[in-house]
Amino acid sequence: MDRSMDYLVRALERTKSCVVVMKYTKDEPVTRTKLDYISENVQQLGMNLSSLRGGFRLPKDYIHPEDRNGFLEAVSVAAETKTNFTFRVRLVGDDGVIRNVDVSSEYIDYDGDYYLIEYVFQEVVLQDGATVESSGSKKDSLGRLITKDIFKEEELGELFGFFARAYGLYSTVVDQDGRPLLPPVGPEAYLGHYYDMFERPENQEIFDTIKRSAMMQEDAVYMELPDGNPDSRVSAVPLMVSGVYLATWMLCSHDKSQTAALRIASREQYRFGEVISNCIQRIVLARKRTEREKEIEQQLEFELRQKTVLAELQDVIRQEDSENIRTIIQRAAEVLDVDYAFLMHKNRKSDEQELLREAWSASGGLPPEWNHHSFTEEQRKALSIEGYVVDQRNMTNQIRVTMFQGIARAAILMPVPVDGEIIGRIVFMETRRERVWTDAELHFARLIGRMLGETIEYAEGLGAKRSTGRELLDIFHQLTISVFIKEDETGKVLFANEALNRRLGIDFKGQDSKKLIPDGREEYESYPGTLREDMAPTTGIRKWRRYINQLGGIYDVTEIPIEWLDGRPATTVLLRIATD
Repeated sequence: MDRSMDYLVRALERTKSCVVVMKYTKDEPVTRTKLDYISENVQQLGMNLSSLRGGFRLPKDYIHPEDRNGFLEAVSVAAETKTNFTFRVRLVGDDGVIRNVDVSSEYIDYDGDYYLIEYVFQEVVLQDGATVESSGSKKDSLGRLITKDIFKEEELGELFGFFARAYGLYSTVVDQDGRPLLPPVGPEAYLGHYYDMFERPENQEIFDTIKRSAMMQEDAVYMELPDGNPDSRVSAVPLMVSGVYLATWMLCSHDKSQTAALRIASREQYRFGEVISNCIQRIVLARKRTEREKEIEQQLEFELRQKTVLAELQDVIRQEDSENIRTIIQRAAEVLDVDYAFLMHKNRKSDEQELLREAWSASGGLPPEWNHHSFTEEQRKALSIEGYVVDQRNMTNQIRVTMFQGIARAAILMPVPVDGEIIGRIVFMETRRERVWTDAELHFARLIGRMLGETIEYAEGLGAKRSTGRELLDIFHQLTISVFIKEDETGKVLFANEALNRRLGIDFKGQDSKKLIPDGREEYESYPGTLREDMAPTTGIRKWRRYINQLGGIYDVTEIPIEWLDGRPATTVLLRIATD
């Protein structure tokens, strides 16, 4: 091995990385693949180099079964779109160790029939003992939440043993899939029989029959066991909570005296099983109440922290500090407990491209490369209105790979409005764990988007202009004369002061200003003091007089050209009742 290759191998070993290059057939599923290259240091990740090079296994075979399908789907998306990505999986080595690994891919054009994808497997150490969850995992049903612990912690398991020993029978409890939840108990002669009772396919069929029958009748299921012993019998009852099938309790006999006892015990077994089910239900409800109380407490703590931070950041908005945007992003990211937070800003030359303006990450690194082009039209529309949310409920490998390089497990994207226009979006990204965003978290993220918009407005001088404009409107409300502001292009009333609204008896804002003062002034030139049309200046302040039907009198009208808060050309109209 030459010196440069030796350096490369040592570098890979220090970073706990290995390189794999796979060759794929174009227009074929990604399962049609073969190994093109693999670095020799794969043993540090628990892979067998000889087995891989000999074609007996593929690198994907080392990926945990719960993560494998999601990873292959991501590869399929990346191959179709020629996108590079990073996907976090669990790797199960031949040494039995489960490692958390980031698999980074790079698409490489090869020739007309084939393409290559280079993968870098890099072991990662997760913070706070967090584990990588299956990309496609969903929350277990209530039935699968019943584990050995509930019997052990609450000492329910002993009750089954007491009942069985009272009749001299064998007892076992199995879960929905036929796996023992409690160690079998009973006389020594046949006890070993139960440890692999439901491992064999033929016995699994027996269990399925027992389970179906137990759910359909309000009595114990009594039947023969086809284990070669003519005296073997089983009596089984379901353990159910709120209509959910949790487990099956079975009593078994293997000689004539036991079978006689089983017939008697079977009559009481169903009722005893109901009592145990009621105990489990109370335990589950108590745990749920505790969990719910904890959730409410955490929610209240979050809302209090959120309000405190928002109050602190109000002062940051108006500070003339180049770091104020970063400060807001960092504080928001800490409240939401995410790995990345970054502000994407529209390219003023091209709306199709967004540029990274400011970023924060827990590790201090840059966020994953942003792919704005991957958004569908529907997603773009949502982004411009209420934002876009990705979490355990709707995350797909298509979204994960094309939008976030495969690394994101959840994300919030909220619009940042400046002066009535969406100039970009704030992105909060979680890469460590699956999560479902709460309403409080989404509301907070939305407020942060608006706060960033206000910060940018002030930074660009728009905030000061708006502040002055709003102060002027407040002054107009204090005047006793009637005042309204209309948009020049449409004549729509943008503002009406309280004095005018009282005189009209309605809120004039949003109305057509022509209803109050129609266009044209020629017919009113006979009134004293009228400024004729040909005498009116073409620019600047205009003053004239007219009779206003809705106000029932002759008014001096003053028109002052202005710029509305958002920059639109507008006109302020002052109405004073004529006194001469």
